[in-house]
Amino acid sequence: LLTAISIERCVSILCSSIRRPQCLSAVVCALLWTLSITVIAAVTSLCLLHENEHCQMALISMYILNILIFTPSMVISSTILFIKVLCGSQQHQPKRLYIVIFLTVLFFLIFGAPLSIWNFLQQFGYILAPSQVVFLLACVNSSINPFIYFLVGSCRRHCSLVSLQVALRRVFAE
Repeated sequence: LLTAISIERCVSILCSSIRRPQCLSAVVCALLWTLSITVIAAVTSLCLLHENEHCQMALISMYILNILIFTPSMVISSTILFIKVLCGSQQHQPKRLYIVIFLTVLFFLIFGAPLSIWNFLQQFGYILAPSQVVFLLACVNSSINPFIYFLVGSCRRHCSLVSLQVALRRVFAE
């Protein structure tokens, strides 16, 4: 979903003068969900049937897809988006939303991506860090988004303390 959101926001800003189909977002999300479900179903069925060689190839394919397709496209589109915001075009843009997307992607790279890399390397017998460290980072990644929304939403009033609900409303109102 981060990949779809990042690409969608980037395309909508970069191609704002071009009229694009309204259903494009739904189609992109549907394709990504279909791809994800297909890959997960293949991995699950092969691994549950104890097809070790096929299971390992399916897992490696899943990790390669995540590391070489989803993560780079998310990072590139979010970086382009962030640079566009920093350049400060003349139009009024919801800059807090872009900051949320950028922070979400940044923290995903710091806390979430190590799990995929660790799993990929583990398929080849490399273990660079204890599993507890990698799983702790993944847990932090899973729980950090509400804090990002709160901080970005509350910084509007020079980091005053406001309720989480109000901060979330401000961020998503844009």
